[in-house]
Amino acid sequence: AFPDKIKLAVWEKQNHKCAICGKEFDYQFMEGDHITPWRDGGRTTIENCQMLCRECNRRKGGK
Repeated sequence: AFPDKIKLAVWEKQNHKCAICGKEFDYQFMEGDHITPWRDGGRTTIENCQMLCRECNRRKGGK
């Protein structure tokens, strides 16, 4: 899991928008997601983090 410091920075960088659907969300309704999945060697770093809304993150799963 990404620490709040990373998630907040990425959420700000994305202008409070989900990286998939593009809709704007308050921080508490967003989730940190690994761009390169953790199981595929993706690291828990700011460069590998994107913020997704809960719905998009559930739909994406481990893709």
